[in-house]
Amino acid sequence: MFSQISLLQALEAQQSRTRILIQQLEASRARLPKGHLCCKGDGRYYRVIHCNGRRDYIALPQHMASSKTLASQLKKKRHIDKALPILKNSLRCFDTFLKSFHIYDGSVLSKELPSHYRDFDYSDLLFPGDVNPAVWGEQAYAHNTAHPEDLIYSSEGGLKTRSKAEADIATVLERRGFVFHYEPKLKLGKHIYYPDFLIVHPFHRRLIYWEHFGSMDNPPYAKATMEKLRVYAQNGYTLGDNLIMTWETLDSPLTFPHINDRIRTYFS
Repeated sequence: MFSQISLLQALEAQQSRTRILIQQLEASRARLPKGHLCCKGDGRYYRVIHCNGRRDYIALPQHMASSKTLASQLKKKRHIDKALPILKNSLRCFDTFLKSFHIYDGSVLSKELPSHYRDFDYSDLLFPGDVNPAVWGEQAYAHNTAHPEDLIYSSEGGLKTRSKAEADIATVLERRGFVFHYEPKLKLGKHIYYPDFLIVHPFHRRLIYWEHFGSMDNPPYAKATMEKLRVYAQNGYTLGDNLIMTWETLDSPLTFPHINDRIRTYFS
């Protein structure tokens, strides 16, 4: 659904920009002088005015600032006259499309069917990249099995994590009803990572990784983090888009307000 929502948002924004530009151009045209510009074989500019069925050609005096100003105004008017039909047609297209387009959401479609259809897994009927949260959340997945003895913290829902900050993030996700995986395996070229969380966006139905970096005041750790982010970027994972990052230091630990702020920012 993310691509559909992004398309709608882009079209709505362009619809608004087009409407504003049309209004600006029409207001500007109303202030411009009458007539249009003509250039004859002698290379001189003429102002052409239609009056009583007659076409009058008024030569613009050469080498005068007022003539250059008038010529510029008439050129602007002609450009506006060419632009307005295109813009108005585009606006009609935007209006028609936005009134008739409906987002395809498998979850909504399933709920509209009789109850005996609702146990059907519609995952393979979705656009590539979209997921069925209920089914995806129950699927087995490859995850980090190293050092299970480090899983000493617990979220409110009972998820075992390797740090208090991760447990806090998981707790907020659980409270808000997010579907997520903890430390799923991610292969990027020759690199294998285990990001802290892989989360289904509740509206877009796409997957977003959340990495928490807990020792950013440790120079070797911070250096490794920057290299990791470089690899992410090279493989199409962009901060603020399909990758969320939080961090902390000894003097500045992760807090619940900060976790909630990240969720409001990236999942609203």
